Parts: sequence; structure tokens; C-alpha cells
Amino acid sequence: MGIGGGMAKVQKNNYYTRDLGYPGAHYVNGTLTMFGGLAFRKNYFASIKFKYELSSFGIIAQARYIPFRGRQSAEIYNLLYMQTIKEDVTTIIDVWSFGFGGRYIIDIDKFKPYAAVSLLMNYWGDTWFRFEFFDQIVLGRSYKNGMRFGLNFGLGVSYEIMKNVLCEIESNYNYMNLWNRRKVDPADELHPSSEEKMNTLNVEFTVYYRIY
Repeated sequence: MGIGGGMAKVQKNNYYTRDLGYPGAHYVNGTLTMFGGLAFRKNYFASIKFKYELSSFGIIAQARYIPFRGRQSAEIYNLLYMQTIKEDVTTIIDVWSFGFGGRYIIDIDKFKPYAAVSLLMNYWGDTWFRFEFFDQIVLGRSYKNGMRFGLNFGLGVSYEIMKNVLCEIESNYNYMNLWNRRKVDPADELHPSSEEKMNTLNVEFTVYYRIY
């Protein structure tokens, strides 16, 4: 059993990485949303893993909590005071990612390089925004999400520190929403858009305790 964490960086210039822009009614990413982008950059996550290994093959089950956050200034207009104020806005999507897959292992004494692939079942929480306006915290839901499915490909190496303790470092590429994305709404001819793919490049460190 292992506990670890790491950093996930969203790839490419897309809706998830673009600047927020002005708040309003933006028809992007397959839905109506508050901002034209989410400004996600580097995001840290925590993970728990279970693995079972034979001589050259292993199976792995894992769960990750990835709190995606974008932080950027945006100009917020207040109708009551009829003025625009620049505020720091936080965009939020919490993702619970569950994976199950296999590994091919090369056993070199205490070092074990490996290549891995897993199927991913990712529950995306709703997209929220948060900012402070005239000393009041404003928290609003921009749009709803749900279950997404994807794939994970990784390369790593584990090292046996002592008899029952191992450490592992891995770099993996995650297709977070290959399947079950929002599609173009054929009834909305004025705003045709679909949910963009989110791919992340992760670096992860895990400490394992051998339980048998």
C-alpha cells in the first residue's frame, strides 16, 4: 500500500489554461460558463495506491484527489455601485480520479524500472468561481460536470529502502476526459461548442509499505 502526491500540469492552450477574461455569458466548452478560461497551471494532488507484483508484471489500483485551481485578476462590475473593481478570482474543479491497470517491470536488484497503463474513472466536481467583493466572499457555480473516463500512461522506477518500505517516482500522462464529454447541442445553432479534452502531465512520488 502506498501514499503519495505530486504535481499535475494541464497541457496545451485550451479552455482550461486560457486566461479568465471578463466575467459574463461565455458559450464555450460545451456549455454556458462564467469565464472564457479557467487559468489552470500547475496543480498539486494527493494519492493512495495498492499494487501487487510478480517477477515482471504487476497490477495497480489507485485513487487521486486533484484540486484544480486557477487564480487570476479579473474586472468585476457591480450594478449597485455602478463601478468596475479588479479582484483576484479563483476558479475551482475538484477531481476524484480512480485508476486500475497493469505494469511491466524490469527487476534490477533494488531498482525496478517499469512502464504502466491504467483505465481512469474520473469524477469531476462542478466548476465554481470565488472572489472577494467589497469585503464579501462570493462563491458561485459556473456549470455542472460529472463522470468522465480516460487513460493513464506512465514510466517510473521503484527502489527498496528497506525490507518492507519502498519509494517510487513516476511521470505519467493522463487523458482525463477521453469519453463522456459534453457534445455539441444540435438545438443551439448560435453557440456550437463541445467540451475540450483535458490532458495532464504528472510527476508523482509515492512511499509504499509492504503488507505481506
